[in-house]
Amino acid sequence: MEAAGVGFDLRIPLSTYRRLKGLKEASVLTHLYVREDEQRLFGFATPGERDLFRLILSVSGVGPAIAIACLCALTPQEVAQSIAAGDIRVLQKVKGVGRKLAERLVLELRDRIGRLLQSLGIEDAARLAPANSDGSAAPYAMVPEVSDAVLALVGLGFERKKAENRAEETYRALGGGKSEVDLETLIKECLRTG
Repeated sequence: MEAAGVGFDLRIPLSTYRRLKGLKEASVLTHLYVREDEQRLFGFATPGERDLFRLILSVSGVGPAIAIACLCALTPQEVAQSIAAGDIRVLQKVKGVGRKLAERLVLELRDRIGRLLQSLGIEDAARLAPANSDGSAAPYAMVPEVSDAVLALVGLGFERKKAENRAEETYRALGGGKSEVDLETLIKECLRTG
């Protein structure tokens, strides 16, 4: 990239490349990644792409290579929707993202993704809830306490489906939806019923 006669090495995701392809001039939003031993400049066509990149970078143990890979393998909307819906299968399509990292992305970003969904033009987050195997909507999939409890149970060795069933049943039994259920109580009750 050249700006005011100075050339810059700029790394961009495929989503930005597609928007800029064929243009002789374009405005690009940038993010300067600085560490003790390196400085890298990343470019983005839209504020939503840059915001998503920065959000992914905020996850512990995630560097710019993974953040840019997310925007290359998936559209910004797919990344944001997957995080909001807790769909780790989609996130695992990104090179370098395994099950544990996908779960960490969901766990750390799910509560902060709402505003970004709106900036990407996705306003109805409720429709992002994953479906059950029979195609019906999973009613508690978008409840952060339930999804966090599922991740905790899976981390403790439960099979995913069993963890999902137990977290949802326990959440319902504790009056979830009618009254507030905190995560610690939910996890304790899930373990007690097992």
